[in-house]
Amino acid sequence: MVATQVKATISLPIQTVFNHVINFENMIDYNSSVQSSIRIKDSSNELPSFAIKVDMGIKKIEGKYTIQEIIPNQKIIASCETSDLKFEDCYIFREENGKTYFEITDRTQLKGLLSLSEILLGPIMKMQMNSNLQSLLKILETSHS
Repeated sequence: MVATQVKATISLPIQTVFNHVINFENMIDYNSSVQSSIRIKDSSNELPSFAIKVDMGIKKIEGKYTIQEIIPNQKIIASCETSDLKFEDCYIFREENGKTYFEITDRTQLKGLLSLSEILLGPIMKMQMNSNLQSLLKILETSHS
């Protein structure tokens, strides 16, 4: 399993940051791996799910990214499992001195022969998550200034 975490603080209200992040259709704007993310319309009372296409470089995957837990303006947990991998993302939000602190932790487990590449995946994922975070910050700052 590869665990990666990034953190940031931004001078925007927590609700603004939370509402942007929880709409996972926005991921295509800041996450370089996500090629598409479309909310799955569901009439049940289930938490939202998104049909996603991800290009991991070594493999392209399509899956259902499902929100497992939501605590408004505090926490989001979402996960996806395919035949090739399983990953869970945890988003934490809190207000600190009038700013919004948030962190994103990704835990990815590759399956089958892909699991042999986990040792190489860690540093690449960390670099990519940092880049994605910088893109997200820029989008938030630009659209809410």
